[in-house]
Amino acid sequence: MKTPSFTRRDFVFIADHIAPMMHWPTHINELANKLQATNPRFNRERFIERATKAWEANYQAHLGDIDDEIPN
Repeated sequence: MKTPSFTRRDFVFIADHIAPMMHWPTHINELANKLQATNPRFNRERFIERATKAWEANYQAHLGDIDDEIPN
């Protein structure tokens, strides 16, 4: 099976919209490893930085939804 060839536009979309849905930011590294195999010009560091910022923004936006109060 042939690996798809992604473009910069695809990488930006994945970093901005897919990475924030990952459960943990460490999964972004695993995703970057997979994407690096699709395009020799893939800038892994830039992708991880952008995806991590998007993940953190999404996480911060949902902090208010978490009820972590311990009942007496």
